[in-house]
Amino acid sequence: MNTYMQSYTFPSITYDQIDPHRHYVIDVRSPSEYQEFHLPDSLNVPLFTDEERKQVGTIYKQESSEKAKKIGIDIYSKKLPEFYHKWMQLAEANPTKTAVVTCARGGMRSGSFVSMMLAMKLPVRQLEGGMRSVRKHVQAKLDHFASLNWKTIVLGGNTGTGKTKWLLELKERDYPVLDLEGLACHRGSVFGHIGLKQTSQKQFEFHLVEELEQLVDKRMMIIEAESKRIGRIIIPPFILENKQQGTFIEIQDRMERRVNHIMEDYQPFQYSEEIAEGVGKIKKRLPTKIVGSAEEALANQQYEELFELLLTHYYDPKYNHKNNEYVPSDKENILKLNKYEESQITTVIQEKIDQNL
Repeated sequence: MNTYMQSYTFPSITYDQIDPHRHYVIDVRSPSEYQEFHLPDSLNVPLFTDEERKQVGTIYKQESSEKAKKIGIDIYSKKLPEFYHKWMQLAEANPTKTAVVTCARGGMRSGSFVSMMLAMKLPVRQLEGGMRSVRKHVQAKLDHFASLNWKTIVLGGNTGTGKTKWLLELKERDYPVLDLEGLACHRGSVFGHIGLKQTSQKQFEFHLVEELEQLVDKRMMIIEAESKRIGRIIIPPFILENKQQGTFIEIQDRMERRVNHIMEDYQPFQYSEEIAEGVGKIKKRLPTKIVGSAEEALANQQYEELFELLLTHYYDPKYNHKNNEYVPSDKENILKLNKYEESQITTVIQEKIDQNL
């Protein structure tokens, strides 16, 4: 039986051959594997739960592969009626498409689904190499993009100046914007996760490749002045190198509007616990003279006052120190937004970028 299983070849397809107009993807990995990294619009129909996968893996490592396979088959066979109904539902919902089944490496988990779906005469293919092949594709693409010469515009500015907001509006105007924070689902500070669920490194890099594919013909990217990490996401070195060599534009704005931006982004009345947790994390690094005032503003939910204290006494000094190291004085390119109305700012930044193209 084992020899047969190892020599049998299922109808298969490579990742490059997947066409969303002709295929739909069934991902049979456990929920946690799927959550970490998956193809957009793929459907998670896990062969094992996270607990079952751990059980089978432990037996495989500590006892034998044969016993692990037996346990896996026992678990799978008990779920066959459930899987049957799911397969039929998906086939009926996608009458003109062929299912592509993937697991981690294109092995037994996806093979078990494909064999049964073939037995029911359902149109199906196994993804060659599974999600590992997708990961290799992403890494190869990143290596390719790293080898290219990119013209880079870097938009910097103190916390609250609305950099991401203005970049997204420029993107709507067809400027080659690469929104790294959006891809990471994190705003890049101790408060950056609030209201968001940060993506994994693998998922980030997958979507980064998708975005770079849209920009590669122009060989240009407009990015925010990020550090090498956004939350737990590590930015690829070639993007950081392009940032260092790019044209830097620093935007400056009045405190009132910066505080308003932060209120809009972080919704502190909705996420009051998370705001309090974030303040607690930086409390030891705050100047002693403002700790009492910050705690009082936090306790009374006076968030505008709290944010102004944090911007003035913590984030601005921190940014200025970092910025002095990053931008030589002879390369300063400052755009002051104080005198402009909110509705004018995107156009003003656009004009500044056009001058530097």
